[in-house]
Amino acid sequence: MTDRGRIVVVAAGFALWAGGRCVAAARWSDIRRLHARRHAAPGDALALVVELVDGSRMELHEQAPGFDAFADRASVTLSGMVPVGDWHHAATAAGGGSGALLFDRSARRY
Repeated sequence: MTDRGRIVVVAAGFALWAGGRCVAAARWSDIRRLHARRHAAPGDALALVVELVDGSRMELHEQAPGFDAFADRASVTLSGMVPVGDWHHAATAAGGGSGALLFDRSARRY
């Protein structure tokens, strides 16, 4: 089984840990876009591709510990995000590629 990492959520942001070390971390305000997609491997679950304002990306797997905490906090923190209950449908309907767009900070109007 592939290590999906562990997602740690705090009030200011979140981090992805793998192999006993932090491999990526960000504040909620650092998220530019959030995409949902399914993996090509049979039976693989949903993944969220998090694009940050600095241009970096991280992938959070649905099977990773802490994913539900991330989803719950993101739905409250990221205004205008597609509701959590619609992620699976959106990812499946989008097919391949980058997946379904769930949140886009640049599309928000102030």
